[in-house]
Order: sequence, then structure tokens, then C-alpha cells
Amino acid sequence: MRFSCASTAVGALIALALGAGAARAVDAVNVRLDVPAIDLTDAVEHQRTDTDRIQVSTAPGADGIVRRIEVRSREANTNWVVFALANNGDEQIDRLIVAPNYRMVGSGLLWPDLGLSRIVSVTPSSGDRPERQDNPNSDIFRITLDPGSVVTFVMEMRTDRLPQLYLWEPEAYKDKINSFTLYYGIVIGIAGLLALFLTILFVVKGSVMFPAAAALGWAVLAYIGT
Repeated sequence: MRFSCASTAVGALIALALGAGAARAVDAVNVRLDVPAIDLTDAVEHQRTDTDRIQVSTAPGADGIVRRIEVRSREANTNWVVFALANNGDEQIDRLIVAPNYRMVGSGLLWPDLGLSRIVSVTPSSGDRPERQDNPNSDIFRITLDPGSVVTFVMEMRTDRLPQLYLWEPEAYKDKINSFTLYYGIVIGIAGLLALFLTILFVVKGSVMFPAAAALGWAVLAYIGT
């Protein structure tokens, strides 16, 4: 009788553990060919570990099975981000995972991490490892989703902050960057004219206020231009 009760209790604990593991599995975001950009910021799970390893439950695949994967950090970090993507179509989809380095919202007020590269690496539950793209302003990784696939991604983070994470169609992202380049040039032009104007006022007027204003203008121009 006691053995039967003990067996029942052990079985219940195992079922509870399996149920908890399944509950922690991430929900996959459906990726469609006709959607150029998807905001993944609120679709990711932030996790922290005590060691340089993490074990996560993958999103259920086409067979409905939830698997477990283990990822080891490259830089001994303990901050992670987990999300899953699904391609329910019959065509292969190429996308870019983009995390901007410069983002005011969510970067911290007292100790901002503006300009910080946040993502060390991205590990998929299946398929090839995403390729990092060279970009000084964002962490960008190129991924490929096969038809009917569901892939869970584990990102090793340098910080616990991730202000924004987007999934972009490559050509759409290229068009966005080109439009920002024009805006960037306009801002640099305005900053340069302002710095030059304040410098001329300092030379002509000789007021104490203008040297500081001119120095600030040139500092802003140097910061934007680098």
C-alpha cells in the first residue's frame, strides 16, 4: 500500500515537472513573405542563469514535440533572450534579426548603454547558425527559415537590456537604411552650419557665451559624424 502511494506520488511529480517544462516552451511567431518587418521586442523571453549555460524548451515543431536544447555562452555571460519563428508557408524565407545599438528608450537613464553591441551570438534549435552581418550601428544576423519549419533561437546577451528587436526582410531593411542615410546627412549639415554660425558670432561679437556654444556645436557635429 505504501509502495503504491509512493509510486503514485512520484508519478504525479514527474507529470508536474513535464507539464511545467512544456509550459515554459516559447510561442513561435509566424513569419510571412508579404510582411517586410516584424517587431519581436515583446515576443521574446528574457532569462538569466547562474552559470554560462542555459537549457530551454523549444517551441513545438510540426510534430507537436517540445524538445530541450542547451547552449553554452562564448563570453561567460549569464543573460539570454529566447524566441521562436515559424514558416508555415511552402517557400524558403530569408530574414535579418536586427537589434539597434542606438536606442534612447530602454537604454537606461542613469547608466545608458547607447552604442553598445548587445548580442554576442544567436544559436538556433535546428539548421545553420545565423551569420552576423557587418554593421557599426546594429547587431544584425541573417537567418533562413525552411518551409514548414519552427526554429527556436537563443541569443547570448552582453546586457540584460534589449530596447528593440526586429525581424526584417533584407531588401526592406536596405531601403530603410538608405532613407536614414539621407536624414543623417541633413542632420550633419544642420549641425555643421550651426557650429560655423556660432563660431563666427564668437569672432565678431566676442561674447563669453559664444565660445561655449560654438564648442558645443562642434562637439555635437563630431559626435554625429563619427
